[in-house]
Amino acid sequence: GGTTTRTVRKLRKSNLSQVAESADYGGTIEAIATDDAYVYVGGLTQTVKKLRKSDLSQVAESSSYGGSIYAIATDDEFVYVGGWRTQTVRKLRKSDLSQVAASADYGGTIYAIAADDEFVYVGGEITRTVRKLRKSDLSQVAESADYGGTIYAIAADDEFIYVGGATTRTVRKLRKIDLSQVAESTNYGGTIEAIATDDAYVYVGGLTQTVRVIENRELIKIIRRYQ
Repeated sequence: GGTTTRTVRKLRKSNLSQVAESADYGGTIEAIATDDAYVYVGGLTQTVKKLRKSDLSQVAESSSYGGSIYAIATDDEFVYVGGWRTQTVRKLRKSDLSQVAASADYGGTIYAIAADDEFVYVGGEITRTVRKLRKSDLSQVAESADYGGTIYAIAADDEFIYVGGATTRTVRKLRKIDLSQVAESTNYGGTIEAIATDDAYVYVGGLTQTVRVIENRELIKIIRRYQ
């Protein structure tokens, strides 16, 4: 999903042919998350819409976040949302998207959220740190050092958090337990806007318009670039 068309399109994985399309979200789509049965969408309309995966029909809609939504993460029961103006993480019940809890003010727009079994990890602008929040009540447990620029992307594995963004333009690997830094990649060459990870590698994209594949152990060996 994105701008102009402002719909969610469902594409077949094998050849990326279109299978279904949602109704107009009503504004630019900035964030999407999924579970086994539903898609959760947020953006400039300032609400989260819950769509049925089968045909992308709408099932539920949250109340207004109070600003543009830039980040969404999910677990088995809840949706975690962050963005602009309100600058908090809101925990929503999946069934009806009603609000269960809200974090303290992050201090700037939230652009990135990741979640594991117990915690939510949040990053953004102005504050420029990763905050580790307890899922139950979204209270803060730990905070990283200043990244040095706006954080636009966060990914998580079993032990570590991988963070990227503007100005510094590197991927930083942080220990989940206390958010201390373990390793840092070379400069990507532009703002990092997307990060994903698997068991062996970190995948990075942004303003350089290439995807870099980096070993996730030390973040020092770039394996490939795709453009």
